[in-house]
Amino acid sequence: MTITKKVLVSYASAHGSTAEVAQFVGKVLQEHDFAVTVASVNDVKSVSGYDAFILGSAIHAGMWLTPMSVFFERHENEMVGKPVYFFMTCIRVLEPDGLRHALSNYVHQETMQKLGVQDIGVFAGKLNWDEIDLQERWALSLRYDGSEVPGSRNDDFRDWNAIRAWAVSVREALEKSPA
Repeated sequence: MTITKKVLVSYASAHGSTAEVAQFVGKVLQEHDFAVTVASVNDVKSVSGYDAFILGSAIHAGMWLTPMSVFFERHENEMVGKPVYFFMTCIRVLEPDGLRHALSNYVHQETMQKLGVQDIGVFAGKLNWDEIDLQERWALSLRYDGSEVPGSRNDDFRDWNAIRAWAVSVREALEKSPA
């Protein structure tokens, strides 16, 4: 008898890009024998009953979104001891040394260690200057490396092959972990 693992893929998204990544990761897991729930962290009332967690947040102003922090505060004790994976979407990843910078500066190590996070995926996001307010534009410009004029890069920078590869590696790890 095959035991179906219940996996929660939950996200904090400002403009929908991270939500789309979470949906995509959920579909990769559903291609195999996983019962997957994909939901905004704002909509998750309980994490009981899940065997594993994949959590993702957009990075704004150098940190994950507040709803993700609230989610961790509310549910971290119930997740400890179960497989937990984390991903973030961040335009900074496109810059030289951006991946290292994101992992060094945008990950709250204490939280990751407490949860025993198995792996962290870092992906570029989608950028549309017409959809973001002036404060967000200002924050992006401050952290920009200067190689291009800000505002000239409206595009979807998500690498779906890299996201799939990360999701497959998570799926393979979950298949090997005890139920």
